Amino acid sequence: MLNLMCIQFARRWSGWRRRMGPLALLISVALSSHAAFAVSVSRSGLGQVLLYPYYTARASGPNGSYDTLFTVTNTTADTKVIRVRFRESRNGRPVAALNVYLRAYDSWTGAVTRFNGGAVVKTQDQSCVDPIAIGGSVPLAFSNSEYSGANADGEDTSLTRTLEGYFEVFDLGVVTAPAVLNNIGPNAPFCAAVVSAPLDNAAAISPPSGGLTGSATIVSVADGTMYSYDATALANFSIVPLWSRPDSASPTLADVNPKVSLIFSDTDMQQATWDVGKGSAPADPVSAVLMANELMNWFVLDAATDSLTDWVVTMPTKPFYVSAGASAGSAARPPFESNFALGGAPDFFGQFECPPAAATPLMSDREGRTNTAGPVACIGESPVIPLALSWVANVVTFNNGNLLNAVGPASFVGSFSNGWAKLSPFPYAAGSVHRLVSTDSPPHTYYGLPMIGFMANDYVNRTLIVGGRPVLSNYSATSAHKPIMRME
Repeated sequence: MLNLMCIQFARRWSGWRRRMGPLALLISVALSSHAAFAVSVSRSGLGQVLLYPYYTARASGPNGSYDTLFTVTNTTADTKVIRVRFRESRNGRPVAALNVYLRAYDSWTGAVTRFNGGAVVKTQDQSCVDPIAIGGSVPLAFSNSEYSGANADGEDTSLTRTLEGYFEVFDLGVVTAPAVLNNIGPNAPFCAAVVSAPLDNAAAISPPSGGLTGSATIVSVADGTMYSYDATALANFSIVPLWSRPDSASPTLADVNPKVSLIFSDTDMQQATWDVGKGSAPADPVSAVLMANELMNWFVLDAATDSLTDWVVTMPTKPFYVSAGASAGSAARPPFESNFALGGAPDFFGQFECPPAAATPLMSDREGRTNTAGPVACIGESPVIPLALSWVANVVTFNNGNLLNAVGPASFVGSFSNGWAKLSPFPYAAGSVHRLVSTDSPPHTYYGLPMIGFMANDYVNRTLIVGGRPVLSNYSATSAHKPIMRME
């Protein structure tokens, strides 16, 4: 009853919130603590689910290669088990998964690197891992079984495809089983007893408590570059335990429970319901909180430092809307545009917003000069060429630099050497592509696509002579994307 009263109270005050601005937002946030349990993007970076938008173990150049180092940290006093699942970049097919047991305040670290033509994950961490053989000198090899043979999706079936992708971490629950708690000590854990303990009942595990945070770093030692980013955290993902063995397909982002989303904008908050019985997709609540109508970030292409810039744009829920092996160009489930076939499942972006009378630039240099000189055209009208993002984890490379050496990058071609830009999914006037509609009455509508990621750029000074000795002097930088939301 209290929950219902609070929700009704907040709705009646919607006009007042618009008039009062930030003060009303603070009061609304306080009220939301009494509202229904709902998934949201954590503003603190702590949550029950972590989304890492990109890993790569591809070559970084003629003499180097990338490795992706990562950390997952349990900031709570609870002992918990987490699922770490790696997915390849093109269609989001799982390529490796493991369960990790974390003590209170424990961290788990690892690295994705190249081995025998494919990717592997290595760890020297003492946390218990299932499969138990993983650790020390024994890596977990990534597999192509989910996109080859009977599972082929029309794209490359080799292990090379595992060399880049993204990964996700799920809090499976708080462990209360004595078999785990009595054998997970910090000095000499007895991991065989830990991983064999059945956690399939309420007496052994309770719902997730959250408090996970993480980061990753893409390193090329030979090139002297390092690109670091923080994982996107989802709070309030599940009210029930999610434990299963690591070879289980669950949990996924479609297992969000309950099917309710909570989104905080700059001036308001919005709660929405996604009833699968009324036509919503199971992953809709997660898609809703990740929706962005535009992504804004910077680019650096200065000739003096041979700088290159790539943007990573990952759509973590895309696999739940896009059918594999479908004929090229056939329609996907909204908010996505195309089903998956050879060449991917393209969603089209462009250089300008529409209609032309309201067009605004999607690229500007540091002096405020824009790319609207001359006639302004809508996306799809000559001479503007739309940008297609075809994978789940995409790399958008500026002026064909391909800093991350990704497979099939999208190319953003501009005339400026530095500045800022925006990516915007094409706002189709008809249909439901690039929009997501809730099952509330009246419904809420979210525009764009569910996107996360970051910008990476480098500064190349070649080898400098310092004190008569050659010194490699290259630098790198990253910046998280700034999502611009549109919701009604």
